[in-house]
This record gives sequence, C-alpha cells and structure tokens, in this order.
Amino acid sequence: MRARRHVRRPPDLTSLFDVLFIVVFAALIRAAAVENAAAHPPAPAPAPSAPAGPPAVAALRQRALADLDAELASRTPLVVRITKDGLIDGLEVGARRIALAAPLLEPSPDPDVVVAYRGDRSPELRICRIAALQLGIAELSRYLVIMAPALPFDDLPHALYGGLHRDVDRCLSEQRALAALVDPLTLVSPTAPHPPAAPSPTAPTPPTVPRAVP
Repeated sequence: MRARRHVRRPPDLTSLFDVLFIVVFAALIRAAAVENAAAHPPAPAPAPSAPAGPPAVAALRQRALADLDAELASRTPLVVRITKDGLIDGLEVGARRIALAAPLLEPSPDPDVVVAYRGDRSPELRICRIAALQLGIAELSRYLVIMAPALPFDDLPHALYGGLHRDVDRCLSEQRALAALVDPLTLVSPTAPHPPAAPSPTAPTPPTVPRAVP
C-alpha cells in the first residue's frame, strides 16, 4: 500500500489584502475630512445684538397693566359688606355668604375725635384679619378683597373713611391680599330699555262742507 502524501498549500492572502485595503481607504477618507474641516472652519455664531434703545413708556405701561390684570383675574373675589353704621355684616365668597356683626368703629377717649377706627388700635380688628379668621385661613394671598360700604364715600364718617383706606394698604402688608375700596356711586346699574312711546291718537279730520254759491 502506498503512503498518502499531504500537499501543503500556501496561505490565501486575498482576505488579508481586502482588510488592509478597507483600513487604508477609511484612514484616507478620515484624513481628507479632517483636512477639509481645517481648511474651512465653521462661521462663528453671530453675537447677540444689543437693543436699539430702552423700551418706550407706552409699551412698558401696557405690559405692566396686562400683568396686573392677569394677577387680579387669578384671585378669588372676597366681598366685605359694610353697613352705614360702620359694621361688617357679611362676607361673600362665590355663592357662600358668612353673616357676622363686627364693628369697625368705637368711642374715642379724645373728646375732639368722638369715634375712632378700631383697626388702628389692634391688627386683630382690621378687615382682612377679620375675614381670614372667619374663613379659617392664615392669610388671604389667594383673594381679591373688595370692601363695599353701603354709603358713598362723601357720606361715610371721617374715622371710617380713613380707616378703610388704611386697611387697603394693610391687607397687602399683613395678609398678602390685594384689596380695593369701592364707592357705590361709581357702580353703574344696568337700566332696562324704555319701550317705544305709543303714537298719540289724532282726532279725525272733519269732512269739508262745500260752500253754496249765491
């Protein structure tokens, strides 16, 4: 029996050359891209332009009024009803009404003053503090407090008129509430349109009698 001879074939270098070609080709492309980027750097971003000038007063006023309107519209109205005798007789929040009797005036030891505003003596006796206690909350930051006296400003006692105005400012500083004092004379009540007047009846014109010719 003849012994089988093993033929040793040389290794196939085709696949190795393909890999080397791909690597070299990729390196050339990368080098070309880097060279191109260096030759053509990206344009710098434009610097932010400075404003042409300060905004106009009218534009600032319009923006400020819009912000105030949005702030007022976001708050819940809280109406404080004040009688002609200077007594808080009710609070109104939406459909809810809270009846109470909280006097705002008291006799003054000064004979020249006669009556004094109680809120000037103690923070617990001021309108927004009274309202917060009745609602069971610590502050009125979510509310627009509307003070509604029953009498026009000109008919209010001097002590009540001054105290209410001071409470408007104190509502913001002490209760973080926005408050307004409304004069009832400034409220325009809608009036029903008048029906058109009916035409007045006219008397019938008497017939013309022909005159006799002599």
